Amino acid sequence: MLRTIFIKNFSDKIISCSILLIIITKFQPLLSQQPDKAEKTSLQDFLALNQENLFTPLICMESWLTYSMGEEKNGEKFENRADVLFRRFRLGAKGSPYNWLGYSFQISLDRLGEDSYAATKSSCSGPNIWNAYISAKLLQKSDLLYLNAGYYWAVISRETQYSSWAVGSFDKTRADWYLRDFTTGRGNGIESGIGIAGIKNFNKFGISYLLNTFEPSAFLSSEYASRLYTGRLMVSFLESEFPKYSYLLCGNQWRKRTGVTLGFGASTQSNGKINDTLFYTKSNTFGADILINYVGLSIDGQYYLLSRSAESLTDFEGALWHIRMAYTFETGKTFFEPCISYENYEGTGPNSIYTYTGEDETLDIGVNWYLNKDKLKLALHYIYQNATVSTNVGDYYGVNAQFRL
Repeated sequence: MLRTIFIKNFSDKIISCSILLIIITKFQPLLSQQPDKAEKTSLQDFLALNQENLFTPLICMESWLTYSMGEEKNGEKFENRADVLFRRFRLGAKGSPYNWLGYSFQISLDRLGEDSYAATKSSCSGPNIWNAYISAKLLQKSDLLYLNAGYYWAVISRETQYSSWAVGSFDKTRADWYLRDFTTGRGNGIESGIGIAGIKNFNKFGISYLLNTFEPSAFLSSEYASRLYTGRLMVSFLESEFPKYSYLLCGNQWRKRTGVTLGFGASTQSNGKINDTLFYTKSNTFGADILINYVGLSIDGQYYLLSRSAESLTDFEGALWHIRMAYTFETGKTFFEPCISYENYEGTGPNSIYTYTGEDETLDIGVNWYLNKDKLKLALHYIYQNATVSTNVGDYYGVNAQFRL
């Protein structure tokens, strides 16, 4: 027990000292008592206010029209029904007040007007703070090192890192929802944390990484304050997927890329609270994912494993995966994209350790019409669902109208 506490405390101190050392290295020249002319110029550039990118308002809306069919819940059959809702409704702002510092803040009012008896599977509803974080570039001439801090995504997998506004399927996969919920206790996978990230591109080769530590409030208790540690590494071949640094990825390359990206992700946390009488001793995830682009053709998939242990109970183990294929046609100034995806989740073990035991699968077939890339989008999809873990199981047709300012 003492050895575990020592290792945890030592790890926390190493991470804290590393971040402090990075900040000192970045800003040390600015702290000189007698700066020379070059240092004065550097200080002026550092403090120069970026008026053009100081404040950009964000308004993002995604409205759904769905028709649910053959839905059941705990053996009870529901009448087929239509539903209109705001699947996503975000208000906020972003900006870069200085060349080395950016911020983002959004409030979500997701799932406004949703029929609780519809076959659409609920996730996070509003109003909530969606994110609130800053990102500091720590190397002046390189994107290899950024410091992120605030309330943001605990990214492990590709699907979590995708921006929801440009995925080819009707929505981000339900299978990845289980990964985010298992890791952070929140379906959106967003928590308060701090970490580093960066990218580096070479000739037909690039790397990208994320290293973060979070404090999931769902698992904290008076007895334990164990942190969640997450890491992700991506290796890109041929044309780079990430020409410049961004914490999130775009789900569509708009016919501009031919290349392959391999990704690997993992997380770990010890001594978390499940309820007032039950605690887990360790909770881990790890897996891999891939993206293949060939002009308009896009194929992506992932496979991740979940495990959690608690004293005197059988371990919980889970697995999730998906595969998605789309082809983007350019039609004048717009893009037309047929897409098909299949996803699967399976969890085994005591549901006292993790609620979602059983299976969940979804088949999604549809077409997307991007009138102004992901700023203005229309979509029509058919979604087949089959599950023993979900509370509501049924199929539905969906129309998606998306607008971003």
